[in-house]
Amino acid sequence: MKISILKYLSSLLVVILLTVSFVFASNRADALIWICAEIICVYLLILQFKWKTRLIFWVLYCLILGGQISSIFSSGSFIIPLTLSNAAEFSALGLSGVLKLVIVVLLYFLSALLIISTKNIHSHGGDWKRIISLIVIGGCIYFLPTPLHFFAITLQSYYKQVTYKPAYNYPEIASKYFKVSLWGNERSEKGVTSKNKNIIVIFTEGMSSGVMDYVNNKNLNLTPNLDLLKKKSISYSNYYNHTAATFRGLRGQLTSAYQYKDGWNSNNDGLAQLAPEVITSTYSSRLVSLPEILNNHGYETIFLSSTERNSTLNAMLKGMSFKKIYGMGDFQFYQEDRMTDKQTFSALKQILEKRKNNDEPFFIGVYPSGTHHGRESPDLKYKDGSNVYYNKFHNYDAQLGEFIRYFDMSSFSKNTTLIITADHSTLPTPEFKKSFGINADYFVDQIPLIIYNSGNTAIEKDAQGKNSLSLAPTILQMLLINNEPNYFLGCSLLDYYCKSKFSNTTAIGDEYFNTYPAIYPDYGVKKASTNSNVSEFYNVSG
Repeated sequence: MKISILKYLSSLLVVILLTVSFVFASNRADALIWICAEIICVYLLILQFKWKTRLIFWVLYCLILGGQISSIFSSGSFIIPLTLSNAAEFSALGLSGVLKLVIVVLLYFLSALLIISTKNIHSHGGDWKRIISLIVIGGCIYFLPTPLHFFAITLQSYYKQVTYKPAYNYPEIASKYFKVSLWGNERSEKGVTSKNKNIIVIFTEGMSSGVMDYVNNKNLNLTPNLDLLKKKSISYSNYYNHTAATFRGLRGQLTSAYQYKDGWNSNNDGLAQLAPEVITSTYSSRLVSLPEILNNHGYETIFLSSTERNSTLNAMLKGMSFKKIYGMGDFQFYQEDRMTDKQTFSALKQILEKRKNNDEPFFIGVYPSGTHHGRESPDLKYKDGSNVYYNKFHNYDAQLGEFIRYFDMSSFSKNTTLIITADHSTLPTPEFKKSFGINADYFVDQIPLIIYNSGNTAIEKDAQGKNSLSLAPTILQMLLINNEPNYFLGCSLLDYYCKSKFSNTTAIGDEYFNTYPAIYPDYGVKKASTNSNVSEFYNVSG
């Protein structure tokens, strides 16, 4: 009898054992009770079916559960729509990151197969028991914070994203946001305006401010170059990402806008999946971008991406009026799917060297992605190399430091402003939060904004919880460029009197958050309900 019971429970016990192990390893013990309760309920339900039906449903459930647990193990949370949207970019996680996820799902799949050895259970009143069981499971999915519940919500939200079509009357909607100026002359903060006509913006991949030593005060000596740069620069605290992830983050900051569409979807019409000419015809007329405005003022606008030169990310950037787009393949080094941070900053030096005798003003955007979630540093390690987050951020800081030393010795330091920021915050995985003592609950956090040039006095300013919608208008006010048609939603940080209902709102698809001033390690982010203003603007941006 004991052997028979063990046969029936073998698959269940193995799945629960796996779940307990992975969830505890992810520091998410708070979710364990609900997960195990769902596993037991589902198992009791499927045992009432014949073994072939039982096998199909149990394997399917374990695959879903394996995906959810691998997400918790990797990121600290269940699968979100952003995960599905960026599934095609799995290579960005690096080989070790992908293998980790695959192994977790495979273990759940193999555990599910143990149910083959069990015999049918004969029970009286089988039909009504199944109906009751289905009602119980349905209630769990609808009401309780279980893996199936969150998976259903994610699928619903993802379906909305992949089937989303901007309103056909978007020009009428857009007219509400159309402006012909960016800031008032009487409101300009003269002390931060720049005589330097050239601009370089480093959009660091996924970097929260709490990574930096001068913010977290953990005495790690992890970011000595950023610390030194901050002491010579204008820097902002309480400055948040207005969206995530990279596709939304880059386009959003360069257009001071939100967008609903992300990189990929099943309809093959995500921004990453469209041909450059389609992106240009579909999106270039919808918004006004920072490079488009600078082109009108005689700038050479350039973007350097660490991804392959024909990557989907570069296809999106080409539709934003940049005159030149560079990527891996335009330089000597070529490896995997992207350049390392060391190679990216080396490529930036090469671009600048070619411009030494060119008096035309330039704007260069740079996207180094060595700090991407799941990636490890291929160059420098931090101390014994045991902490992946310390390794990759320390390596980024070192490569940035090398570039800053080159920059300071070059003629560009006299006429170029260097801005360090991020495409979005760091995904708050349990390991990341533990490493830096950060209390982030969502993919929203303070990000760096450091403005370095030879003409300004170093000072730290408070952005008061404003977000990266402010980047484009701030740069244009620094350059004293105004009176340009635009749909910008953000306020320049140099304009004390500008008010925007979007300045403290982060939107990631259908998820909304409000941001507030907070001193590390306090977390100034709260989940918000549906925002009708942002959802309306999605019709403008796409």
